[in-house]
Amino acid sequence: MIPQAFKAKLVSEKLTDRILWTLLSFLAVFTLVTVVSYYILPEGILRSRNPVQNWETSPSLLFSTLQILSYNLMSVGFILLGNLFASRKNPSEVYFPLGYSVFFVLIIINAITLGTWSFAVESPAVPLLERLLGMTMIFQRGGLWEIMGQLLILCGTAKFALVLIDGKTTQTRHWTTLQINTTEIVVVVLGLVLMLIGAFVESQSIIQVQGGV
Repeated sequence: MIPQAFKAKLVSEKLTDRILWTLLSFLAVFTLVTVVSYYILPEGILRSRNPVQNWETSPSLLFSTLQILSYNLMSVGFILLGNLFASRKNPSEVYFPLGYSVFFVLIIINAITLGTWSFAVESPAVPLLERLLGMTMIFQRGGLWEIMGQLLILCGTAKFALVLIDGKTTQTRHWTTLQINTTEIVVVVLGLVLMLIGAFVESQSIIQVQGGV
């Protein structure tokens, strides 16, 4: 259970607060799950369960980037769909968008993938610290770009719920009642740009590993 005070930070009316607290939560959850999975789960456990394991990308950098971007945008679609629904148990609580649950499930999957070295493109496993620090190699790996893009899109659309579930009562709002400000639009667009950069970096890395350049 997430404490209500913490939920209130994640869905604060201030966009900067939403981004900051979601970022801190991501760092904490990602690091913890990576470390735990490294020590208790078998190496490569998710590799056979990876839906892109047998998915070949184009040898063309442009088309490969578009392939990876289209795949990654599926996660964005689930986040946006989740953010259309927000719930609370009673009026004393804040409405909490489902998109946050989707985001953190994705973070946990990514962390387990890193902790168990279950990447679709096989390469020699490296020590734990090197795995964590490797996430910061933003010009060689696209993971952090993509996660930050998802995070910004999540936070930018956190107040866009059309279906509000209050205990046993459900209220549906019309999309025209949503108050979308310029800053939120800019943050969402920036998130999409980061997703594109991440797809480009990842595509370039895959092509290099496969000997395409």
